[in-house]
Amino acid sequence: MNSRGDVHVRKKTAYFLIGFIIFSAIAFAGIYAAYSSMLNPAASQADTLVFEVSQGSSITSTAENLQSEGLIKNSLAFRIHAKLENYNNLQAGFYEISATMSAKDIAQKIFSGDAVFPDSINVTFPEGKTIDEMAAILGENTNSSSEDILSLWNSSDFIDQAIEDYWFVTEEVKDPNLKYALNGYLFPSTYQFKNKDVTPQEAGRIMLDQMEKVLSKYKDQIDAASMTPHQVLTLASIIEYEAIFDEDRPIVSGVFYNRLNTGMRLQSCATLQMALGVHKQIYSTSDMQVDSPYNTYLVDGLPVGPGNSPGEPSIDAALNPEEHDYYYFLSDIYGDNKTYYSSTLEEHNRLKSEILN
Repeated sequence: MNSRGDVHVRKKTAYFLIGFIIFSAIAFAGIYAAYSSMLNPAASQADTLVFEVSQGSSITSTAENLQSEGLIKNSLAFRIHAKLENYNNLQAGFYEISATMSAKDIAQKIFSGDAVFPDSINVTFPEGKTIDEMAAILGENTNSSSEDILSLWNSSDFIDQAIEDYWFVTEEVKDPNLKYALNGYLFPSTYQFKNKDVTPQEAGRIMLDQMEKVLSKYKDQIDAASMTPHQVLTLASIIEYEAIFDEDRPIVSGVFYNRLNTGMRLQSCATLQMALGVHKQIYSTSDMQVDSPYNTYLVDGLPVGPGNSPGEPSIDAALNPEEHDYYYFLSDIYGDNKTYYSSTLEEHNRLKSEILN
């Protein structure tokens, strides 16, 4: 190739590179402008809201919640900004935030821990607690008495409002045979409340909100299931009591499904706890004869309602039982708590004599 050709090629290459650089610069400027715009305030006028960052919340879920509340324009832009600023640790708490604030200012506020309620408290409600036990826990940590808390949670006004506001709370909770209408409906978790003056109503609504978040992940399954939300929570509460380890929950659930599908009674000691009002490691034959709509040694199918507040693994197991041919199980409560499963009563009785005697 002659020198004139080389010059022509070099010119074409130079033009291409210049064009590519210009195009890239324009594209980058456009992307940056769009990104910057997404960090601008979501509104020119807006009220100040109290936004909660829960204990253990992720940056992704917090960004999505901010966007759903209309406080920021775009959750992805918020997350990118947090990454660029090396914001890694969210500070749980309650924050006064307005949509008139930029996403940058909101991020700085919640990542620095500039909370509005410095006296906030954390209260833990373990899985498997009854609603009166949860009222006692809240009463120990707040300025309300457990009696007032339980009375409010069991009041017709609170129950009617819950039925109106939450898709999973139905008229079934008004069954007069229920000991407590909303037993099993307040999700067990660790909650951060603004201070010790949190009211029973505020706390109850927060716990119902959390149950809604959990159950909404399974709503399609619940809608397609042969059980109502009330029945799902009822079965989940039995699984919560009976299964010691999470890996056993789907298997235990499968046992109860097998029994329900063949017309066998559940015969669960978990239901005796509500029937008798006391917890025992071993229930007697006379205990199993107590006349109660909770007693599945006498009642066909599911009991009248949940016996405790189940955690998500038990709720998941109630909707996703493991398929097998087991109809019996027992746990080594005097040893390592391992659960043993049987297909026949003979095998179950043999294991019982070997393990529990």
